[in-house]
Amino acid sequence: MIHMSTSGRDQSRPHTPELAGEQAQQLLNTVRQDMSPTEALQVTQAFELAWNLCGESPGEKGLTLIEHALAIATILAEMHIDAVGVASGLIFEAVDADLVSLERVETMLGAAVARVVGSMLRLNILERKKRAGAQFIAPDRTGAANYATGEGENNREQKKQRIRDALRRQQAETVRKMFFAMSEDPRVVLLKLAYRLHAMRLIARNAYPVDQQEILTMAQETREIYAPLAGRLGVSRVESELDDLAFQVLEPDKYAWVRDRVEAERKQRSAYVERVCNMLDEEMQKLGLHAEVSGRVKHLYSFFKKLRHNAGDVDRLEDLKKTADFSQIHDLVAFRILVDSTPDCYVALGHVHGLWKPKDGRIKDFIANPKPNGYQALHTTVFCLDEQLVEIQIRTFTMHEIAEYGVAMHWHYKDVGDRASASAKELLSWLRKLADWQREMRSATSNDSEFVEAVRDEIFEEQIFVFTPKGEVKDLPVGSTPLDFAYRIHSKIGDKCAGARIISESGSGDNERLVTRLVPLDYELRSGEIVDIVTNRSAHPTRDWLNFARTAAARSKIRRYLKIHERDINIQIGRERLDRELKITGLRGVEILTEDAQNWLLTEFRKESFEDLLASIGGDDIRQHAVAVKLADYFQQRAGKEPKEVEDILSLPTLIKAVPSARLQVAGVSGLMTSLANCCNPLPGDEIVGFISRGKGAIIHRANCKNIERYRERERERLVDVSWTSMGQQRYLAPVIIRAYDRSGLIRDIATVVSEAGVNMTSVSSNVSTGKQEATINTTLEIDSLEQMQKVFTRLERVKGVLGIERDLGKIKKK
Repeated sequence: MIHMSTSGRDQSRPHTPELAGEQAQQLLNTVRQDMSPTEALQVTQAFELAWNLCGESPGEKGLTLIEHALAIATILAEMHIDAVGVASGLIFEAVDADLVSLERVETMLGAAVARVVGSMLRLNILERKKRAGAQFIAPDRTGAANYATGEGENNREQKKQRIRDALRRQQAETVRKMFFAMSEDPRVVLLKLAYRLHAMRLIARNAYPVDQQEILTMAQETREIYAPLAGRLGVSRVESELDDLAFQVLEPDKYAWVRDRVEAERKQRSAYVERVCNMLDEEMQKLGLHAEVSGRVKHLYSFFKKLRHNAGDVDRLEDLKKTADFSQIHDLVAFRILVDSTPDCYVALGHVHGLWKPKDGRIKDFIANPKPNGYQALHTTVFCLDEQLVEIQIRTFTMHEIAEYGVAMHWHYKDVGDRASASAKELLSWLRKLADWQREMRSATSNDSEFVEAVRDEIFEEQIFVFTPKGEVKDLPVGSTPLDFAYRIHSKIGDKCAGARIISESGSGDNERLVTRLVPLDYELRSGEIVDIVTNRSAHPTRDWLNFARTAAARSKIRRYLKIHERDINIQIGRERLDRELKITGLRGVEILTEDAQNWLLTEFRKESFEDLLASIGGDDIRQHAVAVKLADYFQQRAGKEPKEVEDILSLPTLIKAVPSARLQVAGVSGLMTSLANCCNPLPGDEIVGFISRGKGAIIHRANCKNIERYRERERERLVDVSWTSMGQQRYLAPVIIRAYDRSGLIRDIATVVSEAGVNMTSVSSNVSTGKQEATINTTLEIDSLEQMQKVFTRLERVKGVLGIERDLGKIKKK
């Protein structure tokens, strides 16, 4: 029996040694099965310290502190966690109630216990803040009079929204801190999971005295955060129970219906399950394998999700009852074979397939390719007795314990550090990356709501498992693309990703073969596919990639690349745009801007450097025309003070859009002020019409311009006949649309052809259709004649992948 010392506590305090002793003895019995005598002694010392400090001190939810402590420690012991974890569960209630300091805990139970308890204490402080905020969401009865008259309703709703936002931020901070604590020591999160499981058990027994709203909030958090987190840690037993308990609270009607149906199915199939188990057991005995064979019923919530998915994701229970087909759930009862060694697993698999034919594509080897949470097993689906499809899982006893208890078992087997197994190293590596991941997410997301959504996306959503050509398994959220896969492998692979090859099986039987096909960046990966990333030295992230990437981690790395490299591109684009705009307005260009002029612009636009200003122009944050106007004002102000300097800067070159009067005749008369319309960009040789504007002379449009059609209906009297006359050297802007198959280096090749033809591209943009993988490139060429433009078109048509080129005749500028 455990010795319960009374030293160190108030002797007048009553206690119940029978109850506490019985619970403690059950705990110690569990501990002794999995721990050495030295570790069991540490747990005993932790209990005695907790008892001396707590005794019968009342705790929350109607239980004493020691009852809470024993319940938590028992859950942890059943997870097969080590002595540090169990001791932390025993002493935490005393620390949380300020009955003992962390310093004393460290002295008596060790630094590891104190570290775990301290981390848990910080998480609890955040939880209490969240619960305190939730109290303010209750209706404000004091405002009933105002509410009745409609006054104050908006203020009430705004207040509730502010509180919800505050709770959202607190939840995000709790998740962040939990991830960080987990990366340092997973025992912290196992302790948190034990507390949540204990609370949900009390709620299911109606023994958790809090309001209904808090119960529903806890159940929703359990479903969205704690149960998936237990799954990612490989603690499947806890995951399943948390899922079922949350299901019971959140959807009690559906839970009751599923529970009754599963129980009925279990009874109906019991004879079948017994026959299959007997056949498998006999087969293992013939092989001389020490094996345990069992048939298990799928957990309720897992079964419900599959049932609802097969029924078309219906939500209403009445609809589900009508459409649900239990015969389509082949793994309602799954069979499990446990053997001693890994070679025995493969021997057993071969003989199972000798008994029953396996279903094509349903054999999964998670021993050779463990899941990231350390799970290992062989899965196969076979046409069993009576040609019924059933799933059979084969694993060793050790694999089974790790599958049930996950990360906790690595301490049990001392499977940590340099001697850790491959599966343990992969899981522990994932845990260490959590701290880096949450820091990346914090910098990549603009607010806490985005972070919480990213957490659910990355960690808690349903996962798919895809393979590298070398057989390494990678887990990704459902809906992930080759970009997500590439960045999961390495950032450099992601940055150079140009596509992917998908290797899959085709045909069946003797005709079965591997088929490789190329897929685009937005292809949705499927579980079980082998993915070979295609890289290209010229490939690099673009803003379009943000539309293809599914995971927050990939999007974060794309944004980081763009932030670093896009600045140089934007500076160059901004310099070219400003240079053209300055020449249009009569200035010689960017290169003649003095340092004083640049500093004046920085003050006007509140920028730190001239490159910052150019980057803003290139990134469409500042219009180049606004900068040119500012500069024109600047030089006009200085014209009287320094006329020679300003005269050198000012220039009156031929403008890109201005057309000298000698080159156009308006109503048969030369010399009138004219300009080319921006909406249709007429070129010499086009049929044209003039529109007399107020103060700007005649604006020249193509005859079929949509604006001219509108003017004919509304202001026909302002239209005049115009014609081209012989002209000297002049350049015109010609918007062009190029359609081509999307590929890496496409825009580069087009720009090279245009440049070699002696033509300037003043702007370029592109858009890629998701379904057809067809790129539409909109560019504006600076040409001197239709003949020159036609020569450029002929050259562009020879570029690889180009489907067609045409002038953009539909571009209309809104007035």
